[in-house]
Amino acid sequence: MDSKYLEFWGNFLLSAAKGQEQVESMTRLLRDGFKTFEQQLSLFQKFYSLEEETESTAPGADMWTKAAADFMKSYQEFIGLMGVIPRENYDALSRENEELKKKVAALEEALNRRNAQTGSQDMGVNKVINGFEGLMKKQVEQFQTLMSSYGKMNEVKKPSRKSSGTNPPEAVKKRG
Repeated sequence: MDSKYLEFWGNFLLSAAKGQEQVESMTRLLRDGFKTFEQQLSLFQKFYSLEEETESTAPGADMWTKAAADFMKSYQEFIGLMGVIPRENYDALSRENEELKKKVAALEEALNRRNAQTGSQDMGVNKVINGFEGLMKKQVEQFQTLMSSYGKMNEVKKPSRKSSGTNPPEAVKKRG
């Protein structure tokens, strides 16, 4: 962390301990930000070597910009140590959370409408597996019935063979 930042906060906290007014100012500073307190501005100018009145020249403006950027970076680190997040970050996350909740609700509603249109209900894994097992059993039974019928049909069409060789099969007769 920036040593000037720590020195600033160290002196600020020491002066805050001297009176209740400074404690209330610190509370307002943490709540409302740095821009509204003239006393803290003078401390800021002192510790960041900005006490001299500078005209709005480029070097003076650059010094203020750099000092303000350094301060804000250190301020963010400091409040992060206390477990505090900036309000802008909180608001952004809150908005994102609300948008995601709306999306989830819309998707659930669309799914419910689709299920209502198709008349489908949630099917458990066991129900699906039982359905496949029943289908396979039925197919096996149908296949066995088919093979049995085919076997019976084949037996009916076969002429019975006689042990005497007087009647040759028809195929042999046609060749001859």
